[in-house]
Amino acid sequence: MKYKLVIFDLDGTLADTSPGILNCIRYTQKKMNLPEISLEKMYTHIGPPMAESYNRNFGLTGEMLNQAIGYHKEYAMKQGYKEIKLYDGIVELLDYLKQNGIVTAVATLKAHSTTLKIFEHLRITNKFDIIKGVDGINPKIKAQLLEECIEEAKCEKTECVLIGDSKYDAFGAEKAGIDFIAVTYGFGFKTKDEVGKFSKIGIANTVKEIYLLLPN
Repeated sequence: MKYKLVIFDLDGTLADTSPGILNCIRYTQKKMNLPEISLEKMYTHIGPPMAESYNRNFGLTGEMLNQAIGYHKEYAMKQGYKEIKLYDGIVELLDYLKQNGIVTAVATLKAHSTTLKIFEHLRITNKFDIIKGVDGINPKIKAQLLEECIEEAKCEKTECVLIGDSKYDAFGAEKAGIDFIAVTYGFGFKTKDEVGKFSKIGIANTVKEIYLLLPN
């Protein structure tokens, strides 16, 4: 296979994390007496950094923003990590990559501790060689997480590809200088037209189509 390292986004790429994330928001709203927002706006929390989403949708800054992020993480660690479902075919895809000697990684803007808890619950931790999330002390962008994956895997950038569902993934791959495969079954990109302006090697509408975009 051309690639020695295949990196996955989590939300909307590996798993449908929406029930847990929406409940994290509802929990935060209740704890902080925040105003109601539309379901459409709630879905915009899936993918971007939490700080960006709570600032955009609730106008929170400073200590109030930190408090919201704290409540969001609190629910995620208590219950939200269980409210998740892998997309059909993901386990088989990961097994296929491992059987072919490919290094598998995850680069997500979700908290690293939450990510580990999710993977433990889904029993897929051992299917990844590298797992990179963020923490509240040293915020990172997607490109930084990708660079860490590449460095740890000791691969050339021409041997790496990111699979993701949003503009944050597309921008991250471009900034890190690696190939990108867009998926439209998640929460970010919904149509091929939405992906059109971003650099990519292909678009997968289903997990099965990802196989066809991983050249030998």
